[in-house]
Amino acid sequence: MDCVGIIGYGHMGSMLVNGFLASGALRVDEVVVASRSRESRDACAGAWPGIGIAATNRELARRCRTIILAVRPREIRGVLNEIVSVMDGDEQIVSLAAGISLDDLEGLFPGSVTRVVPTVTSAVGQGTTLICHGRQVGMHDTLRVEGLFSSIGDVVLVGEDDLPAATILSSCGPGLFAAIIDELAGATARASGLPPDRALMLATETVAATAAYLRETGEAPGDLIERVATGGGVTEAGVQRLRERLPGVFDEAVAAMLQRYGAVGK
Repeated sequence: MDCVGIIGYGHMGSMLVNGFLASGALRVDEVVVASRSRESRDACAGAWPGIGIAATNRELARRCRTIILAVRPREIRGVLNEIVSVMDGDEQIVSLAAGISLDDLEGLFPGSVTRVVPTVTSAVGQGTTLICHGRQVGMHDTLRVEGLFSSIGDVVLVGEDDLPAATILSSCGPGLFAAIIDELAGATARASGLPPDRALMLATETVAATAAYLRETGEAPGDLIERVATGGGVTEAGVQRLRERLPGVFDEAVAAMLQRYGAVGK
């Protein structure tokens, strides 16, 4: 009963299984997976021999005390309604779904409930997982969940009111930065004779190195800009153009994401 169950074995569910097991946070005999897809269940069993595979969500709920819901937001209510009747009430539900509040979850399961927002970069042990605990979560469950997710990256506790904005940075952020890398590399290739694949490699490595520099030195982005963008120089010309246009672009992007966040799961 102290097993960790993961309902859903799509991109996020499989990433969590791989991360928890590869990091050593869990053993294969401590994990049970359920998925509607027979192909997904077979893939999981093949990748991790000895892992628990449940034929149904209800079977998983009977076998596990910590139950992670790695399904789409619109599926959360259906899954909880399906499993709650076979649960003892002392389990912990961990929801990865955006737009499904703690009140929504506690209305379906009046026990220990936690919201978690992972990031795709946890697949390489990097990035920040956001965690927001419900009112009924005790110390054991707190340490259990935070320990699990700290095995695949950093963990930050966030109040539910701040979760949408924090999600944009930690979970949506990799997609935004990937788009920026792609656009910067493409613009450089179009304006020069640099091959697109070489431009993409240089842009990717530069962004990774810049993030590492800021993290290690503790410098603010503005300080780094001052180091690189000398008066009348090449970098300054580019930074000035970005400063003119990016604030409006990012204001629009963040507003659109917050609006969409509010509609998810409804």
